[in-house]
Amino acid sequence: MKKTILAIAMLFSVVMNAQIETNPFSGIWYGEIGDYHTVILHNDIEGYKFINFSFGEQDSVDEYLVENNSNSLTTRIHNKDNNWNVSLLYTIIDKNTLSVEFSGDYENTIIYHRGSICY
Repeated sequence: MKKTILAIAMLFSVVMNAQIETNPFSGIWYGEIGDYHTVILHNDIEGYKFINFSFGEQDSVDEYLVENNSNSLTTRIHNKDNNWNVSLLYTIIDKNTLSVEFSGDYENTIIYHRGSICY
């Protein structure tokens, strides 16, 4: 069983590294402000998928792609808990850093750093 879990973890690591090479937005990201983590996934069939979650608040919010440019992504979030509508502009700074500009019911620019999964 331990070998199976280790093999799955190693496969996940290889796939994540391959995703980074083919799509610089793919990965786990955390902001310098706030308690939410963002997972950005991408494949050629389904496109982008965003997963935002907070262990501290035990909550998640849905985020949807609006526009895709070569060096940036524009998304939209509607937080049902506080009825906020926010647009986000993700811009690549380097392979481990994104600038995320929030506009709408929340205005700020936050630096996001690539995270990793510890196993």
